[in-house]
Amino acid sequence: MCTIIQGIPVMVDPTLSWEEINKIVTEIIEDWAWEGRNLGKIELLSDGQFVHICSYEKPSVKLVPLKN
Repeated sequence: MCTIIQGIPVMVDPTLSWEEINKIVTEIIEDWAWEGRNLGKIELLSDGQFVHICSYEKPSVKLVPLKN
């Protein structure tokens, strides 16, 4: 299931509660902001014992003019 939390696309495992999801996502967003990185998306996958967290950086695009 995909949702948007604080402007970040988050793919979540339906077995996780919304309280768990919000707590984990908020911590990840704070960590990335502290490090000065641009968070692009998050995936949360539960295997029953652990929650696997995959966080991806937002790609940066730079345009460079070509010389004629």
